[in-house]
Amino acid sequence: MKILDKIASGLERCYNILISKEELDAVMAVKLGETAKKVRLGGFRQGKVPLDIVNRMYGDSLWKESKQQAIDDISRKIIKDEKLAISYNYTTNVIKDGDTGLEFSLECELAPSFELKEVSGIELKRYVAEVTDKEVNEILETVRKENKKWVEDNNLNGIVEGQKVVFDLKIQNTIKKLKNNVLNDLEMIVGDKTIVADYWQHLINTKIGDTKEFSIKYPDTFSDKNLAGKNIKYSITVKKVFNPVEYELDDEFAKFLGHDNLEKAKESAKSHIVSKYKFMSDGIMRRDLLDKLANMYDFDIPKTMATLEGEEVSRQIQIEAARIKKEFTPHIKNECRKIAENRVRLGFVASKIAEAEKISVSKNEISQAIKNIAALYPGQEKEIWQTYTQERALPAIVAPLLEGKVVDFLRDKVKIEDVSCSVEELIALDEEPFDFFKDELIPASESADHQKTNHENKDKESLK
Repeated sequence: MKILDKIASGLERCYNILISKEELDAVMAVKLGETAKKVRLGGFRQGKVPLDIVNRMYGDSLWKESKQQAIDDISRKIIKDEKLAISYNYTTNVIKDGDTGLEFSLECELAPSFELKEVSGIELKRYVAEVTDKEVNEILETVRKENKKWVEDNNLNGIVEGQKVVFDLKIQNTIKKLKNNVLNDLEMIVGDKTIVADYWQHLINTKIGDTKEFSIKYPDTFSDKNLAGKNIKYSITVKKVFNPVEYELDDEFAKFLGHDNLEKAKESAKSHIVSKYKFMSDGIMRRDLLDKLANMYDFDIPKTMATLEGEEVSRQIQIEAARIKKEFTPHIKNECRKIAENRVRLGFVASKIAEAEKISVSKNEISQAIKNIAALYPGQEKEIWQTYTQERALPAIVAPLLEGKVVDFLRDKVKIEDVSCSVEELIALDEEPFDFFKDELIPASESADHQKTNHENKDKESLK
């Protein structure tokens, strides 16, 4: 092996290398020997097939494998001998393959070299928003209006939309794999848009004790193959009917939400909102810390990593732009590039701090992170696990975990000042860095109110 040329430019390194014919032949000889031990051929015992026959049978593919193995082995040796701390991965390309040997290029980018800086001078603000009784009551009041209690109606003139019906259902067709064709005490809200209209519309104007027969023709594409394309006959017998009635804001409503009384419900609602605002405040402070940490450093970063990260950031923002039907402008693309460069630079800084302070991520933490991701994709848990446990995918799991631990470590080293603010101000601060399209979507004067409404809707969902 001979290094013909070496080029260094910034973090980029490029080597032109010649592998001699003798070196390639040596690798090929090993390959032939290994293959010969496994070959089965009539007239020969396993492992006793002559090498010239093995060569005639597998020579072309083994020669190709030998060249690639020689390239990989020598590339790793050069990286080790030259003490190259590569940042991502190396690439190789064959330049010339002839009688004298094989010439190829080895290209890679180094991890940047820099000194860690003192962080004790960093000053952060921890925004604290007070949760008022009015805010708690408003959320509970909205949840109260959106939920109903069901009161039995014994003096029924005829079922109408919005009522809940308890009924027995009989399937009159003979369907394979159906163990029981009678289902008792089923419940349905008449007019429920999540249920096929053909189902509940037959209950309109029926009364308690009535039996109604009807048929439903299922499309050929219906998800249940036992029903797809069939005309199924049903009979429904109405047993009970309930009217929706609004709750009062009292202990009964609190028990519906799972609490002992109204005061407990208010305490729980307030605790939830306080925790949410604390989480938002911590997130704001974390971003501020990372921004200030990034501004302390200005070293070159590997172009390949910046490009890959930039493509991922752009992809995410383009998806959002398409969702809200907005243009992905050159300005936004440039902002994505800046975000990507900051992320890559911070990754190196966080990694160096973790190394200096012996901060690490355990196998259990990695496993739990993968489980959390898999939980978002029911039915695909096995595929998600296989994807993220591959060596090339692990950095995507480890990097944010390590960054989080480094941030927790740094927060004890910096100065933090508590600052009181309104809920609207906290929400605006929380959403500001991520809303690339805010100026186009919402007038500035309406932005805070709009953001508060979105967060209130999330609170209501969590209380139900």
